Amino acid sequence: MSDIFIYTLLSGIFVAAASGLIGSFLVLRRMTLMSDALSHVALPGIALGVVLHFEPILGGVLALFLGIIIIWLIETKTKLATESVTGVLFVTALAIGSLLIPEADLLEAFFGSVQRITLPEIIIQTIIAIAVVAVVFTFKKRITLFSIAPDLSVSLKSSPAVTQLLLLALIALTIAIGISFVGVLLISALSIIPAAAARNLAKSFNGFVAASIAIAIVSLLGGLLVGNMYSLNPGIMTVLISAACFALSLFKRR
Repeated sequence: MSDIFIYTLLSGIFVAAASGLIGSFLVLRRMTLMSDALSHVALPGIALGVVLHFEPILGGVLALFLGIIIIWLIETKTKLATESVTGVLFVTALAIGSLLIPEADLLEAFFGSVQRITLPEIIIQTIIAIAVVAVVFTFKKRITLFSIAPDLSVSLKSSPAVTQLLLLALIALTIAIGISFVGVLLISALSIIPAAAARNLAKSFNGFVAASIAIAIVSLLGGLLVGNMYSLNPGIMTVLISAACFALSLFKRR
């Protein structure tokens, strides 16, 4: 194993932990499909990074943050459902990104390219992942109550609209750092599938969150290792491993 691959594995632990953590709130909030659609909003930013020769992850972060601000503003002004606004933005960003990004790099953007992850990108991903986990645990009570019963979150003297924006920002960050590993099309393997499997296994909320994080880490590390050993796409292998975990969880559903 090369040093860069070992660093990638270590970074993957933090990225998967952040993704599994956010995924548990997505399942509670019933926003799983929205997260998958939102990932496509990163494509124009990634395309600009490739074309202008700067870190694609930074372009993805900027595009996603612009996307969530647009979604949040439209939702609060028009009262349209988040999924509806995201759907419009998703296809628009997908078209723009596909137009901008070179054809040779399009498949890598869709399915991930672990082999091309650079050390600066690994550092950025790890820092963002740690920051996401820290913010979630700092505002855990607020985000949890908002995910379960948004109208009751005012009891904590917090605006539901502000909490919604915070959650969208955290989703955007976890999508941005996960794209390098699994790509735009397969990002749900790091958030939605582990959380769905964890919900079948857990007996308590804390157990649900912990199981979601654990399954996400196992899926990503397993995908990276299997992909490296057998020259397979790590993103696809991550999806298959997380899907296998979900299938097994059905037999243990409580």
